[in-house]
Amino acid sequence: MKATATRLKVHENTVRQRLARVAELIGSDWQEARFLDVQLGLRIWSLSQPTDRS
Repeated sequence: MKATATRLKVHENTVRQRLARVAELIGSDWQEARFLDVQLGLRIWSLSQPTDRS
């Protein structure tokens, strides 16, 4: 959790809250049955974001 928070530049509690919100929106089984869907969706989203070239 700490590594994720550091990488996202947010507090660990923020990561926990966001994961709880994901569970509310798509169901608590997202970490098991829909894991691949979530991973692919996040990867596609990250690739579509502009890169920070500063």
